[in-house]
Amino acid sequence: MRRIAFAGVFVCVLVPAHAGIVKARSGATATVADRAVSTFQCIVDRLEGQGYPVRFLGGYRRHGSVRHSLHPMGLALDINQYARNRTRPRMPSNEIAIANGCGAVSGAQWRHADSGHEQIGGWTGSGHERRRDRIRFASRTRPAEVERQSWLATGG
Repeated sequence: MRRIAFAGVFVCVLVPAHAGIVKARSGATATVADRAVSTFQCIVDRLEGQGYPVRFLGGYRRHGSVRHSLHPMGLALDINQYARNRTRPRMPSNEIAIANGCGAVSGAQWRHADSGHEQIGGWTGSGHERRRDRIRFASRTRPAEVERQSWLATGG
């Protein structure tokens, strides 16, 4: 928690104790965890270096909009994102390569893409898809399995 003087009154702001700032040339800033600053700054610098205008950065939030969000820990950054998988302007086609090259995971690489969302560590998307594929495979094979079990029960 940080204390900020505002009009002579100290106001407590809930941010991580070890937080840093990511800055864009436009003046947009985001508070993220100290260990994430260099990675996220790398992404912002590379995007701006290829001419992409970074107008909004969303980092640390007290709560996540989805379960298991890394925003409350300062390990996720939203760039020009106004809704899930929606950015203005549209993210460049090499968004995943930029994020991965800086040591982050891009939400654009997930099966249910979230372009404009970058994060450090955590879920890469592969585990969820594998689990869902196992469930889908199990549901496809279930009728045959039930039929086989009933055949065995009748003395087959």
